Parts: sequence; structure tokens; C-alpha cells
Amino acid sequence: MKYLTQSAIILVISSAVLLSGCTQRDPSEELRPLLEKYVGYWNTGNFQGIEEVLHPDFELRMTPEYTPEKGIGSFQESITKWRTAYPDFHIDIREWVFDSGKAAALWTITATNNGPGTHPPTGKHIKVSGMSIVHFEDGKIRDEWIASNDLLWMTQLGFKLIPPKTDSDK
Repeated sequence: MKYLTQSAIILVISSAVLLSGCTQRDPSEELRPLLEKYVGYWNTGNFQGIEEVLHPDFELRMTPEYTPEKGIGSFQESITKWRTAYPDFHIDIREWVFDSGKAAALWTITATNNGPGTHPPTGKHIKVSGMSIVHFEDGKIRDEWIASNDLLWMTQLGFKLIPPKTDSDK
């Protein structure tokens, strides 16, 4: 009987140790705070603590060509330009999906084109949805890949897409 009790205790302890070692940590616990600070940079233009959030080799890639903007300084310049052209620029995250070392987001940007930028200010308001994939390295954000509808953005600002003339138009 004593042997059976000792065996049962050993079995319970062994099972507890094995099961506690098998539980996976929720990646959102580590990644969400970094992403909330990162979205805050976009929404405020305040870059306090950015070196603790972005990897030194950070890259920002956006549609349509995904050409990388490299480095923390380049990121700050880019956000400053966006916030100059669109002073009320705001990203609303609709959904986050987390995995080990990466996250994806569905978001909506709202903004009014009141400042100088790549084109003259139109005073028009935009609302555009998109998605991002963010990768992490060494506990920091390594890169973001942004996909959005640039044509919708431009048409909301009042720009028009004009088809090329064809032979039948002449």
C-alpha cells in the first residue's frame, strides 16, 4: 500500500511537471505592448523610447513597390512627413493576430490632407483600410510590411485615374 501511494505521488508530480512544461506562452503578451507603442508613433509623432521598440535594422515596406525605408531615423522622417501632410492621421487597429515572432493587423486609417506633402493639400478626408505583417527580432520590431488601397486613397483626395488613349479614341 505504501509503495502504491508513493507511486501515485510520483506520478502526480511527474504529470504536473510535464504538463507545466508543455504550456505555450501566448505571443501576444510579449508583442502587443511593442505594437501599441509602435502604433502610437504613427498616431502622435512622439518617438519617445523608440530605440527600445524598433530594431536598429528596422525596415518599413509599403505598397505599391515595397521598397524598404531602412533605419529608425528613416522611420521617424517618414512618419513626420505623413503627419505634416495629414495632421490628424490616425490608425485604428481592428484586429491583431499573433504568432511566435510575428503579428498581423487589420487596420483603418483616417486623416485629412491639410498640409504640404507629395502633392498639394486638398483639405479632403480619407478613410482607407489595410493590413500589416510585422516581424520581431531580439525583442524588437524588425520590419513592417503594409498593404493598402492606394487608388482608393487618391480618389478620396479627388484625384482621377484617366485611362490611356487607344487607337479607337483618335
